[in-house]
Amino acid sequence: MQTTKKTTARRIALVTALPLVGALALAGCATDDDDRDDVAAPAASAPSVSATEGATGDDDTTTDAAAAPGEDALVAAAATARKAVGSGTVTSVEQEAGGTSWEVIVVTSDGAEQEVHVDADGERTTAGPTEETADADDVAENERFVGAADLSVAQAASTLTKTVRGTVTELGLDDHAGTVVWEGDVLDGSGTTHSIRIDAGSGKVVTNTVDTDD
Repeated sequence: MQTTKKTTARRIALVTALPLVGALALAGCATDDDDRDDVAAPAASAPSVSATEGATGDDDTTTDAAAAPGEDALVAAAATARKAVGSGTVTSVEQEAGGTSWEVIVVTSDGAEQEVHVDADGERTTAGPTEETADADDVAENERFVGAADLSVAQAASTLTKTVRGTVTELGLDDHAGTVVWEGDVLDGSGTTHSIRIDAGSGKVVTNTVDTDD
């Protein structure tokens, strides 16, 4: 009889302990889940930026607008000449004296031509401005060229060096088959001169030939 009472007591104790064990087990699972959540959800990080992206940034616009090697001196000469005249449209830039200077023609609002000479770097005026003698036909042609030239000297020169890598030695507005074009020469690395015509309105390359003249 005493043994039976002890057995019954142990059973009652075991039954009483089971809910407590279950509760502790559930608490342990909850703790483990929380730990896993902490590992699976790290703090958000900022988007990565490559060295190139970080270096360029907003400077891309400046880079695109700047003249590339081979055209920078010509573009600088055009700007210097226009500044010397005061206003107007540059219609011709040409190397002279073996590449030691530039001859630049600027057309003013009245259709007249001003000739300016600039040093090889394009930074300093060496002569002029000097107004060129022009008759009514010259004025009319100049006004037609200026009116049709949506591309600036810088844009035309950039198109030339994108078409043929090299140095732009000459660039000017001209007429080709009834269309106003920028006509320019590019001297490539092998010493070959390429004559290129660009539609002055659209920027499309019209002709691209090798200059065989001695």
